[in-house]
This record gives sequence, C-alpha cells and structure tokens, in this order.
Amino acid sequence: MSSQIEINERLVKFLQSVGYRDDKIINDLANETLKLGSVSQMQIAKEQGQFLEIITKISGAKLCLEIGRFTGMSTLFIARGLPKTGKIITIDNSDEFLPLAKKYWDLDNMSSKIESIIGNGVEVMESMIDRQHSFDLIFIDADKNNYPNYYELSLCLIPSNGIIIIDNMLWHGDVADKNKDDSQTNTIRDLNLRIQKDTRVEFSLLPLSDGLSFIRKI
Repeated sequence: MSSQIEINERLVKFLQSVGYRDDKIINDLANETLKLGSVSQMQIAKEQGQFLEIITKISGAKLCLEIGRFTGMSTLFIARGLPKTGKIITIDNSDEFLPLAKKYWDLDNMSSKIESIIGNGVEVMESMIDRQHSFDLIFIDADKNNYPNYYELSLCLIPSNGIIIIDNMLWHGDVADKNKDDSQTNTIRDLNLRIQKDTRVEFSLLPLSDGLSFIRKI
C-alpha cells in the first residue's frame, strides 16, 4: 500500500504556489471576499474551483445546479467549464453577497450562463423534482446540517452517470476526531458513511482543501 503524505504548512504553501494557474478575476474576487471578515472562510479554495471547472468540461455537463453560492466563486468556475449554451442555476437563502458575485460574473462575461435563485435549498430542490428538472452536475456547499437532504434530493435530480460534488467532507479534520460531537461534524461524518455504503453510486473522497466527495450515480 502506498503511503499517504502528511499535508503540513510547508506543503500547503507549495500546493498554493503551483497547484493552479493565477487568474486576476479570481484573485480579485478572493481578495474582496477576504475583506468581509470571518465569513470569508466559506469561500472555496482556488484549487477546488479549478477542479470544478475541469470536471465540468470533462463530463460534458450542459446544465448544472449549485446549492450555496456565497460570493459566487464556485459558480464562476463551473460556468467557465460549461459550453456557450450551458447554464448553471445557483441557489442560496440570502441575496446579501449576490451583488459582489454578479460583479465578477459580469467581468468574466459569464452572467449569461448563470441563473440565481434566492430561497430555501431543500424547498427549491423539491420543487424542481416536482417539475421534473434534471441536471448533469450538482455542487453542494451550503448549510451542513442539511447535507443528507441535499444528497438525497440531488440523486433525484440527476440521471445515470450524473455527478454530485460535495464540499467540506473532511470538515477541518474534525470528522476523524472522536471527541468532536457537534451536530455539523456528526452530520458530515454520518454522510461519509452513508455514501460509502450507498449502492446507487460510485464515489471517491478527495483530500482537496477541506475534502470533496466526488460521486457518480450508477
């Protein structure tokens, strides 16, 4: 069995220096997000965003769904991976950061691919199921206690070979700490186990930033 290297601070700095291509629009969006203070920790890592863009391209996805928008960086990366006629619908329960997101979607000429919905993620997804919506790829990065609901609803919204990607599945490493017993940690820990046993899907849990679950519906 190959050994797993330890991701220490020195290696993180190396990964951040060579792990993705520098990009002015993304850098400017990331810097504006940092100015928001502690809430900025909700932003995805740039290397995660680049991964989302590449997977969107490789999969040939044309219609994507995002649960949790924040300042729109992940939305922007996915939109970049879509063809000219592609579309991503992004759901968030707040419009607080939508103007900032739209500013950079416009700067990157991606706004025509993006539709933003303000509402409760579970309720919007249930409505989409009722209307028989279908997506090629779904990215989940929202309130952690609803992760199991988002996962199950996503399986109803993608066809066979559809993709689900879920962020924060290592949850700052807390999922591996038996002393961590808060609701969010337990929810993510349990969802990891559920996905592992779920015969409806194939999956890989990737230690990319805070952990990405990459899931294919069989």
